[in-house]
Amino acid sequence: MKQENVRLINQMEVNYFLHKIKINFPNFVAGVITDRNGFTIGANISKRLWIHENKLALWAISKNKENKEVINDPNLVQLKFDIDKGKNFKLFILLEKSKNNKNRVKPLKTLIRSQELF
Repeated sequence: MKQENVRLINQMEVNYFLHKIKINFPNFVAGVITDRNGFTIGANISKRLWIHENKLALWAISKNKENKEVINDPNLVQLKFDIDKGKNFKLFILLEKSKNNKNRVKPLKTLIRSQELF
């Protein structure tokens, strides 16, 4: 039987990864990392956001490009990313609308590719 090397991650590492994402986006409102089933691995959510963590986690695995039926706030932008090669882990980010969003997506993708957690 072939054994796989499994690396466990800790909460501090996940929080630091979310913190680096938050620094990349000054207009950051919320970020959630989930597994493919929608179970939250880590979250960083602004206290002023009215949406619960579990709902954000479900949106992360949703096939919909945008969850317009749930988020009626035109001032929020949603971003979704697979953050591992096996597409088992998802990142869902909510941002306040800003003209600088597009300029910061490329550094975010670089950050995701360079991370070694997932």
